[in-house]
Amino acid sequence: MKLDMFMCIIFLAIMSSLGFVCFDILKLIIFVYLLFVGVRGLRYKLNIRIKKSKVFCTAFVLLFFMTFLTGFTYKNPKKPIPVLTYHRVNDEVYDAKVPTVSVKQFEKQMKYLKKRGYQTITEKELLDYYSGRKIKLPKKPILITFDDGWRDNYENAYPILKKYGFTATIFLATGKIGEDEYLTWDMVKEMYLNGIAFGGHTRNHINLSKVDLDTAEKEIKWSFEDIEKNLGVKPLSFCYPYGGGDLNKSIQHIVKKSGFQIAFASYNYGINMGNVNIMAVRRILMPRFNKLHKLEMFLLLW
Repeated sequence: MKLDMFMCIIFLAIMSSLGFVCFDILKLIIFVYLLFVGVRGLRYKLNIRIKKSKVFCTAFVLLFFMTFLTGFTYKNPKKPIPVLTYHRVNDEVYDAKVPTVSVKQFEKQMKYLKKRGYQTITEKELLDYYSGRKIKLPKKPILITFDDGWRDNYENAYPILKKYGFTATIFLATGKIGEDEYLTWDMVKEMYLNGIAFGGHTRNHINLSKVDLDTAEKEIKWSFEDIEKNLGVKPLSFCYPYGGGDLNKSIQHIVKKSGFQIAFASYNYGINMGNVNIMAVRRILMPRFNKLHKLEMFLLLW
């Protein structure tokens, strides 16, 4: 049993890091595994014979079926493109609810990416590539994103990005712009004029899966309109706050109908292969836990 459990954990880690499964599928696999352990215990207790192969075959069929629900197609694999997710970058403020990296750690990570030969691409380039349009990408492309629109993105992250010649996309909870600790529209405009892209993140940073569809539609449209009004351009991308609704087909449809051409997930995580759901692009969360940074970067960006 211990060996089986160890192999299951290794299998889940590999599948997750490669982006073949999202969190919902991981939960399904864990459920099937626990079911198998329970059935095996019952088998020994009641002396009933149940073939292990049948349980694993059932798990595989369920995995195969569930991956289609998240946009996995198992065909024409393309260049894997990692998308990093950041929130706050600072040394002074720590909120356990908001993933934060220190300024020093952020610079180390950007230096690591530069040293490994990574070059940032834009959300438009990623969209074109996975939509089948002809586009030449760098040998090792990567997209860097920030959620919410924190002021330290401008004060701390932006100078480091410029230092290493990187671009990024920042998803704005537009109703918070101008509040304490958040960006101002003047900061947004300055960064936009220097290569930083901006996308929607609802107006009030709500979990779209916990409100009715009418409210969700208003929040999504408002974020699109706020960015268009203040930047003078139509935003290309959207990101689901808290990951709410990123695997919900109805919410994905609303996002697309509102004018966004590509959307980024928070719940559907991993590296993007050729199986990308354009309305739920996978991302890699970069947390505050500094000891895990190097391991995460090694496993996912080697």
